Formats: sequence, C-alpha cells, structure tokens
Amino acid sequence: MKVHITRRFVARTTLTLALLSSLPGAAAAAPVDPQPVRKQPLDHVTLTLDRKVLNPVRAGQATGKLVLTGFHADGSQRVLPPAGAAITARTKQASGNVEVVVLEGDKVVAREGGVATLEATVVEGGKTYKASTDVVVTPYYRDYHQALVMKLFLGMDGDPVERLANDRILSKKGREVIYTFEQALDVMRKTDNLTRGMPKIIYLVGWQKGGHDHGYPAWSEVNPRMKRQQDATALDSLRWLIREARKFNTTVSLHINMADAYKHSPLWDEYLAKDCIARNESGQLHTLGIQMKGDDMYYVVYPKEWDAGLAQRRIDGLIKMIPELKEGHTIHIDVFIANRDGGTPISPWHAKPENGGLTPEKFVETQRKIFHYWRERGFDVTGEGTGWAHPPGEHFVGLQPMSWWYSWNPMEIPECLGARGRTTRDGDGDYRIGSSMHGEDIWQSNWASDNKDNMAGFLGQFCRTTLPWYYLGRFERIKFENDALIYSDGVVARNENGKRIIRKGDFVLREDDNLFVPALWNKNMEIYAYSGPGYENKSWLLPNDWKDVKSVDLYQITVEGCVPLKQGVAATEGKLVLSLKGDEAVSIVPAGTNLTGKK
Repeated sequence: MKVHITRRFVARTTLTLALLSSLPGAAAAAPVDPQPVRKQPLDHVTLTLDRKVLNPVRAGQATGKLVLTGFHADGSQRVLPPAGAAITARTKQASGNVEVVVLEGDKVVAREGGVATLEATVVEGGKTYKASTDVVVTPYYRDYHQALVMKLFLGMDGDPVERLANDRILSKKGREVIYTFEQALDVMRKTDNLTRGMPKIIYLVGWQKGGHDHGYPAWSEVNPRMKRQQDATALDSLRWLIREARKFNTTVSLHINMADAYKHSPLWDEYLAKDCIARNESGQLHTLGIQMKGDDMYYVVYPKEWDAGLAQRRIDGLIKMIPELKEGHTIHIDVFIANRDGGTPISPWHAKPENGGLTPEKFVETQRKIFHYWRERGFDVTGEGTGWAHPPGEHFVGLQPMSWWYSWNPMEIPECLGARGRTTRDGDGDYRIGSSMHGEDIWQSNWASDNKDNMAGFLGQFCRTTLPWYYLGRFERIKFENDALIYSDGVVARNENGKRIIRKGDFVLREDDNLFVPALWNKNMEIYAYSGPGYENKSWLLPNDWKDVKSVDLYQITVEGCVPLKQGVAATEGKLVLSLKGDEAVSIVPAGTNLTGKK
C-alpha cells in the first residue's frame, strides 16, 4: 500500500511540474527523476481465508476470499496480490477423492464435501516462499456438531430366535409397543427439559408396520400400533408428532434401512423379479441373518436397485408420504454397508465379472449416488460407523455428516464435517472430545425396568459426554501434546494432577465428573452445572463474559422443567461457590432472569 501511494504521489508531482513549466514566463525546471521505493526482503508468507468452512447448500456460504500476506524481519507486513503467486488446491480428505474446491482468482469456490489444502508459492528477490492452509466444505443442511442426535425405539413384532432370547428388550412381553407416537412426544418433552433446550434430532426406530426391521425394502406403511386414538390413521399420528416435537427444540425424523429385504414385504416380488436380491456363489438366494423366528433377512443389491430406478422411487415415495420430513432436512440410514465381515461381497453371485462384477467398490459407487440423491431432495444422511463394512479407507467423508460408533480420525476430520455420535456402547469415550449420545439404549432400559417416567441414566450421560462436546465442537482441534488435546482460542483438555480437566485459560468447565459449562445454544446467559459424585462449597470461576454479573439465581434441572432453588446468590470477584448433590444438575443465570417453567 505504501508503494502504491508513493508512486501515485510521484506521478502527480511530475505532472504538476510539467504544467508549471509550460506557463508563459516560467523558468525551465530541472527534470525530476523519481527514485523507486525498495521493498524489504520477505521473511515468510502466510495464506489465509476469510471463511475456513464453506457450505454449498446454504445460500451465501460457498466461497471464501484468499489473503496472501508477506512478513518482513522487522515485523512489518504487506498484502501480496494472489495473482502474483502460484496458488494450487488439492483434495486432502473426501470420499472418492473428488474435487473439494476450485480457485477463481482470489476466491475459493466449494464443489464437494471434504477437506482441501491450498498452497501458495511466491518468488521474490530470487527466493521462494511457500504457505498453505486448509479449507473445509460441509455440504450439509444441519450442524450436527451443535445438536444432540439420538434414536428412539418404538417397538418390534415377532418372537426372537434363541440367540436373542435372553435380550431383556426382545424377550419382554409387550415389546410390540414400547412407545406410541403420543408417548414419544412426552419423552421428547422431558428430554428437552433435561437438556435445557439444546437443539435435538431424534430418529424413530420401528415406526413402520411390524416395528423395527420389518417390511423392508418397503417404507410405505406406518405402524398402526403407534396411532393416536383421535387420528384417522397412524400416518396422521406420525406427521402430528413431527410437527409437535418442534415445540421442544426437536427435529423428528426416521431410522430407515436400504440394505435389508424380507419375503413378507409388499415389494419382495418386484425386487426378486428385477434381480435386486443378493445371491450366494451358486446363484441361490441366501439369508444374511435372522432376528425373529420365521422371518429370514435378505440383502438388497444396491447397484441393481439403483439401475432399475427402485431406490429413487422409494426415496421419493417416503418424502411425498411424509412432507414434514423435508423441513427437518435429515434422515438416518441404518446398516448402510458395502460388504460383509472380512470384505466378503454382499452378493457373491453378482460380484462375479460374468454377472455384473458388482464388487464392494461398485456398491460404494452406488452409495455415493444415493447420498447425493437424498441431498438434492433436501436431506442429509447420517449413519453408523463409517469404517465398518466398507472397503478399506472408505469413510464417506463429505457425504455423511454424523456417525454413531465413530471411526473418523478426529485430528483429520473436523467435527463440523464428521460429528461424533456416541463412540462406544460401554463407558463415555474420550473426555477430551466428548460425543453426542445414542439415547435409544437408555430409553429401552427404562422401559424394560418399568421405569420410563424419570429417564434414569439420561442426565448423567448427557452431562458427561454431550455437554462438554457441544462446547468443544466450536473450537478447532490443533494437536495432541503429551496426551493433552490442544484446541484453538486457548482451550485444552488434559489430565492435571490426576484429574480430567477441560479449561479455557483459567476458566475450568470440567473437573472429572463435575461440569460447569456455558449453555451456548441459548440466547440468554446460562451455565449448566452438574456433579456425578456431589460436592460441598466448591468455588467455580465464571467465564469472562460474566465479569459484570454480581449475583445469580439457581434452578434445579428436572424432567418436568426448572425448579427454583436459590435467588440472589453472590458472585464475588468473578467466582461462584456452589454445592450439588450426586447426579444433580442446576441452571445458573444472572439474578432476575426469567426462566420458563414447566413444559
């Protein structure tokens, strides 16, 4: 900028002198020989973007502007024109190694989901300087790293096979209906109370006729056992539930399956006639599992189904049947696999070259088409463990926004690109990252224990896993260092003196199973505090943006809403002294804040 101004000034001065010399009687002026301003040699360069996360499905979020900056040894800096540098973009992480971004001058334009590396090469003064940065493209309608995503099991018909006879859910009488649509709404109400309105997505399991894993590949009939008495059809009740759940900060969608097929399905004959059912080496139909007696499970051959237009037809049919689903922009496909254990083809017969060569890799190609087809119709597709039952290295990066039983590398895949559902069926997972939940197992367990009113176990798991995960998901994971996970903006998760600590500077939001976390999803200032073991008179430092708060009100968090505990509790020198019972949670708000009561 200084060079530009100086040149303009010299040019104007030269022009002025020339004009003066042309006036009558003017003395001849000596010619001006401007001296060029010399640039200081560069020490290094940096490449940055004004927007590091691009989203091509949301208006106005698909491009970022490049800024190339040169730094000198004395600390001064200057902006370098990108046109004067060689800048390249290459895909770093993406399913199918697709082109994640393209360059248009100083703009980075999103193309496909994934991570891309941008690199600039500058040659100046006979020396070469390089800089690079990453850009993330998240082609999703929803922010899964900022939502609690769960499943709710509604019911399942049939008699379990012997290997499942001891399952306390499947063996319990009355499992045909665990929760009706009306009862499901009450679960969502209580969940919203416990989570203080955190955005939620809940997929219904067993919503279709026959309950869980019945009727596939058809999705056309809603389970009549779930119907409300006042509705004409179960479909009416399901649509009612989706609309009503919005009052409780909950998006209701469906758990579906594109892999399984059953002979009792109304689509069985058509799929069989069009050769869309898996076969063994000799060409005979083969079963791939069984849960209920007399109901063998077969698998769909995705490429054949796609080529016949059947996959597209059932997707479009479901959206047309339940138009409310599109407002939620999300669907969950269960067991969306490309091969069986050990890499065995789903359909060995079709995998043979003479029968189409439909190897697991061909299945993956079709799956990518299915992801895109759903997206074009306004839906994200979530699923289970991305590295499970797919060819090595296939994790659907940039296609699948969230996964239970997470298998992405957390240091390579940002949370906004691949969010963590619950990572393990036992324990809480890595406290340094946290996770969303599953929910289904807790609600099932409560039902099996005839104790589904108080949602036992939900509060503790939410606070230990999802509460810190939501907060951490807003920061960039920088590096692991001596078992400490370093985030951006001074956030770190590590073991300190034998305690599991998460902090931002001096502000501690986790100390083992004691949590003190800002509820950033709420517009009003609020802190969600929880203790597993309980404590007396523990001092907590308040966040920096609470420095002007001199007193607070405390509310106990329950399934029926917030219950006033104490008002006007002093916050002295930015600290709050708090006492909690075991497995107790409280909402902390500035004194005088009007919290909504029961929902």
